[in-house]
This record gives sequence, C-alpha cells and structure tokens, in this order.
Amino acid sequence: MSAWETVKLAIVRRRLLSNRIPKDSVYPLETWMAIKASVTAKSEKELKNIIGKKCAEEITRKEFDEYQLFMFREQLRHLKKNSPYYEEKLKDVVPDSIRTFDDVEKIPFTYPSDLAEQPMMFMAVSRTKTAREFTTTGTTGKRKVIGYTTNDLIAKVDIISSALRSVGMKDNDVLHIMFPAVSAWDPSLMLAGACKVAGYGSSTCSSPDIKEQMEVMKKSGATHMIGLPSFIYRVTALMSSETDLKSIGIKKIISTSEPLSESMRSKLQNAWGCNVLDVWGMTEFGLACAIECDEQKGLHTDEANLLFEVIDPDTGKRVPDGKMGELVVTALTAEATPLIRYRTRDIAAMVSPPCRCGSAFNRKLLKPSGRMDLQFKVGMGYKIFPLLFDEILFSNKNVIDYQMTISKDGFRDVLTFEVESKDQSDGVRDSIIADISNIMEIDDGIKEDLIAIPRVEFREIGSMEYSAKAKKITDLRENFDL
Repeated sequence: MSAWETVKLAIVRRRLLSNRIPKDSVYPLETWMAIKASVTAKSEKELKNIIGKKCAEEITRKEFDEYQLFMFREQLRHLKKNSPYYEEKLKDVVPDSIRTFDDVEKIPFTYPSDLAEQPMMFMAVSRTKTAREFTTTGTTGKRKVIGYTTNDLIAKVDIISSALRSVGMKDNDVLHIMFPAVSAWDPSLMLAGACKVAGYGSSTCSSPDIKEQMEVMKKSGATHMIGLPSFIYRVTALMSSETDLKSIGIKKIISTSEPLSESMRSKLQNAWGCNVLDVWGMTEFGLACAIECDEQKGLHTDEANLLFEVIDPDTGKRVPDGKMGELVVTALTAEATPLIRYRTRDIAAMVSPPCRCGSAFNRKLLKPSGRMDLQFKVGMGYKIFPLLFDEILFSNKNVIDYQMTISKDGFRDVLTFEVESKDQSDGVRDSIIADISNIMEIDDGIKEDLIAIPRVEFREIGSMEYSAKAKKITDLRENFDL
C-alpha cells in the first residue's frame, strides 16, 4: 500500500462511526444507529432541541423517530433545491409540515419506471461531485443509474462494517466474497473496501468455477462467507461429497441479493455447521439495507440511512406492523441520487422491537416473500413466484438448480421444470412432480383441470450455465392476465 493510500485509509477510518461502537455492545448495528443520531443532533440545532444532548446509550425509539423525521425534512429541502425531478414533484410540499409519520404519507411515491425513464433528472449533485455511478436493470429490463458521492460511499462502508460486526466478525476474521458475474452494483468492491477500513481480512473470487472458489476460500483462511444463495448452494451441493465443509471453519454465511428459501437455509446450515443469515438490499439504496441476527426472525434495518414503510399496493395506504404489503423506502442521507418513498415492488412486512438478540429499538423487516413483478397467475388465478418452488425443489437432496417455463396446452397452464439433478431416475422425477403438485396453488388448478400435471425434464449437472440472479420463471403464454 502506498503512503497516499495509507493516508486515505486513515482518513476514512476516522470518519467511520462504526469504529466508535464499544467492544461490549450487545447489538453493534443498533448501537451504530444510535451513535449516528446522537452525532447528528450535536451538529443540527433543530434536532438538538428535539432530542437534547443524549449520548448514544440513552437514545430511545421515540428519539430515534424524531431523528428520522428530521432527516426526512432535510432530504426534502435538499431535493427541492438540487434535483430537477423532485423540484417539480415536490413543488407544493412544505418540508416543515412533515412532523409525524402520518405526514410522510402526504408525499407522493417514486416509481422504478420514473428512475428508469429519466435517471439523470434525479441527480441532486453535479456529475463532478459523483465518485461512482452504478447501474441496474432490476426485473424491468430498463437501465437505472444511481450516483454516489464520496460521502455516500463512506456511509455504505460504515453500515457494512457495522453489519459485519453484528454478525460476529472480529479483527482476525476473513470474509470470503463470492459474487460470480455480478457487476451492476459491484458488491465485491464495496465489501472488500468495508473489510479493509474496518480491519477485517477479505478474499474475493468472481469465478463460477466451484473448485476455484474453494481453493481461494481455503488459501485465505476464510472464517465468514457472503454471496448469492443459489451459488453458495451450488458450491455446497457439488463439493459436500468431496470435502467435509464443516472442517473449513466457516463461522457464519451471509446470503444476499436473492431470496433465501428455508429449505435451502437448512441444507446449508447442516453442511457447513453454522448459521446462514439473510440480507436485503437494492442497488438503488446500496448493498446493505437489512440483515438478520442469529435469531433469524426478521432482518434488522438500516434506519439511520433509510426510512421503511409497508403499504397496501392497491390503495397506497400504510398497513399495520406484521401485515404483508409492498415495501417502500426513502433514502434519508444520500446526496447524489436520493429516492423518496420509492416503491420497491418487494412483498414484505415490518415488525416492531425488541428482539431477543438484544436490539431494543430497531425495527425489523420480515423476510420478503417475493416481488410483485416476478409473480405470475396460473390455474385458479393464484399467484406463483420463485420462492414458492425454491422451498420444494431445494428440499430434495438431488436437486442442484432448476428453471421453469409456463406455457399453454388448450385451456390448461403447463409448468415445465428443467432440473439439474444428481439422480435422474424416474423415482426422483415422480417425487419432484408429486411435491410440486401438492402446492396448494398448483393442486387446486389440477383438480379444476386448469393446470396440467407438472413436467420435469432433467439436465446434466453443469449443462445449465450458472447465471447470477438468473430468471427462474419464464412465461411463454400470450394474452395472460398479470
């Protein structure tokens, strides 16, 4: 490392609030959020007058609510002044009128299509102040551009560092980062950077070759692992017969960027002998937005930087805690491309604290069950989505991966599964068909003769080229009702 790089690293480390988390913190992520609220109050007169001079240990949920509302008002001011898109959208909004969370509902939603159609209009800083730009097409196929200032990047490194601390990483631990062929958000870069400034070791391998992944992991002395659950599962299923995975010494596996089914989680935990924790995030808001604790009863959210809401997707009204709806997120601290009340299309619910892990005021996100734009109607009009089939197919010890197509045969919907399987016998095929047919949404359609008996076509292991965040369901029907 050059002298200049050493100086830059030292500067960034001094700016990280995660470095102020006490060694004996019960739940570091929440402590970090309290520190951020306390530090902000010291420099912002309005917030200081509201929550006083309380130190991080004294911050309650009530004070944290006031912090979020204050940051929401400040973000509105920033956008009305600097973002061409929001200058028009918020022209009739008075930021000081937002004093309660009910008031937040007065602010109009932002839709993914808005961002895709005119991404540069969302920019709230000049391009010269943008340190990085990331792109994503998501599930819509339309390119979105998200800008990050240096402060935005440091904020993401700070939350990642706090999250890694919360899952148990210590100074002598090494995080193995495995994101084959993922480039839109460049998660490997952000994670490796966070490890570097936080003082953790890291190793990165972007190859889809599972043996190469294992070699890099072992050589680095990895103690923790993060990556796409589909790829981690693939490594596990294909290498468990050759290697005692528990002997590698992985203490924790972090699953991110794709839905994690409980059947997949169970198999991974049994194979590696450690907990598998889920993460939720979007390119629009950065890599780390919510992460599970060892209780595995919901994901702790980054409420210092983000405001989470759950709404009824039809009415747009907020739903009570614990009720499923569409997740809506606001960026409270972002500078370059802040998004206000952004409709994520993810189906989830929020739950109130406390948590048995020791978190006292941080709200949790119940694991998203799917995306509204990845749902398809079949048979009796029931909606199906990939996680529904993940739970069934990955509970079968022979299945490595699958893809499904929906077609029509007369008036019947036909579900065809291409399955990579270790055992391709008729018995395994019949077992898979029986398990799929027993899913309520499929069973009812079969009974009413609106869905044909599912079809299973085996593929040789390795013949289905692995693709990061691959599309699991393809609908070939014409004029079907979404």
